[in-house]
Amino acid sequence: MSEMVQIVLEARAEKGKEACKKMRPAYTPCVVYGPDYRESVPAKVKTSDIAKIANSGYWETQTLNLTIPGGKQEMCLMREVQKDHLTGRILHIDFLQLVKGHKLTVNVPVELKGRDECKGVKLGGVIDMLLREVAVEVIPSQIPDSFHVDVSSLGLGSQFHVRDLTLPEGVEVLADPDEVIVAVVVPRGVSEEEEAEAAAAEEKEVEVVAKGKAKEAEEEE
Repeated sequence: MSEMVQIVLEARAEKGKEACKKMRPAYTPCVVYGPDYRESVPAKVKTSDIAKIANSGYWETQTLNLTIPGGKQEMCLMREVQKDHLTGRILHIDFLQLVKGHKLTVNVPVELKGRDECKGVKLGGVIDMLLREVAVEVIPSQIPDSFHVDVSSLGLGSQFHVRDLTLPEGVEVLADPDEVIVAVVVPRGVSEEEEAEAAAAEEKEVEVVAKGKAKEAEEEE
């Protein structure tokens, strides 16, 4: 879990599209809602204070300590970030109040490691990332920043599934365990003969390693 970020929200009396347009880009309109709020609290946040997180790949898992209008502090997550689909400019943010000890569902991003060392890629394969985030149920204090998947040992045709993830304590995965996160596939246009040659090369590499280990064992005896 990453260190909590401090964010100050300011009161927002203005409502409607025109009012929101006038406050941008210096400010981003937002609301705070959650179990302790019968109605959402309208506010605004300095865009410079929130843009880096909102534009990152981990905004859904970054816990925030919000000072809301009136001075009260709440631990929150960004639940929704609305952006202009053409410019990418942030238009609106929904902040969800977190209650200690109460589980919530979050999407945790997946990050790949070992791309350059991937065995399958060295044999002509291509890394195909099929799942970029995984839904989990977890209490706020144990939200992981991301899941790290090491693909260096994946051979041609190998797959890494949801069930292969190493889960931190208290994290329950909601996704299908059999769902493929990443695979090493043969590029389109590669002939069956080339694919067979690549597979044979991989088998030969394994055989050489096995022989080497056998020889080491004999020498030790």
